[in-house]
Amino acid sequence: MKFVMPGDRIGSAEEYIKGEGVYEEEGELFAAVAGKLIVKDRVVKVESVSPIPEIVKGDVVLGRVIDLRNSIALIEVSNKKGEERGPSNRGIGILHVSNVDEGYVKDISEAVGYLDILKARVIGDNLRLSTKEEEMGVLRALCSNCKTEMVREGDTLKCPECGKVEKRKLSRDYGKGEW
Repeated sequence: MKFVMPGDRIGSAEEYIKGEGVYEEEGELFAAVAGKLIVKDRVVKVESVSPIPEIVKGDVVLGRVIDLRNSIALIEVSNKKGEERGPSNRGIGILHVSNVDEGYVKDISEAVGYLDILKARVIGDNLRLSTKEEEMGVLRALCSNCKTEMVREGDTLKCPECGKVEKRKLSRDYGKGEW
């Protein structure tokens, strides 16, 4: 058994047929994941030692707001609740203003801010997200003025540095360091 790491050269596309866990670049084959190298009938594949769990509808995910556009927030999903893997980029989720809260939210920026860390539930394909549930929402936020971490005061956030008060769709776990 040979163990390979991502980026390790396995051989050429003339020698082998590319299988799962392998990618081709300029006629050369490389490992895409860490794992056991398996060659059978000229097909070469890498069997991952720690496969990336798939994110499906109903899963709870952790992410960071990377962009706000009109009625949506783009969320860089980094983790799935209940898995042992450390944070890694798992894709870009979409939080639409209609999926933020049970009540009416006019503008997405009333609920989340740039670089906020939030907990959301996957409600559909292509990482469509929702924070409607009480435990879902912003877990950590930075002041839009001075970038200091905001402190929860009831249903609002206050900056301990400049005193600015901001509104977010807060998770009941805001500021606890857990999710």
